Amino acid sequence: MNKGRFEAYTDAIIAIVVTLLVLEIPRPEGFTFAALLHDWRTYIVYLITFLQIMAIWYNHHNLLKYIKMLNHHAYWANAVWLLFLSTSPFAMAWVMAYPTHWQPIVFFAVLWLLWSVTYSWLEAVLLRANPSVSAKQPAKNLINLIMLALTILVAFVAPLWGIAVIGLLTLWLIVSPFEYSIKEEDK
Repeated sequence: MNKGRFEAYTDAIIAIVVTLLVLEIPRPEGFTFAALLHDWRTYIVYLITFLQIMAIWYNHHNLLKYIKMLNHHAYWANAVWLLFLSTSPFAMAWVMAYPTHWQPIVFFAVLWLLWSVTYSWLEAVLLRANPSVSAKQPAKNLINLIMLALTILVAFVAPLWGIAVIGLLTLWLIVSPFEYSIKEEDK
């Protein structure tokens, strides 16, 4: 499979998803700044979702810069990852509509967990096909998955805390991205 097309396809889908995110932001009910600020929670949810996508896109790009070999397993792992990523606008819109209810926030967190599981699968497929590449922090994916599972439990009990934890996890991914390198023996 051509790596350039693989990256372009992924980038195009992510660009479309990010565009759909902004279209889900509700229009203010009036023309005043007070009307604009009335939906402040929706802006926070939008920002968190946007930053999640940017952080994971950066990680995806960071991984692919070391990858030489792509196969059909990588294509399908990437496709399933994009499937869950593409649900972000839908999940975000539901959280925006009901930011204090646990069901939309749990759904949002479960989708992010599935998105993260499929990214881990994609990473494993790509690393297996490219044995000279390694993850610098192999436990980071596992920590992320555990934290997302805990976030789901928190959101059941305290929905707004669930959003806060999702925001903190997003910041963690931004500040501490996944890193990859060529193994020393292959340099």
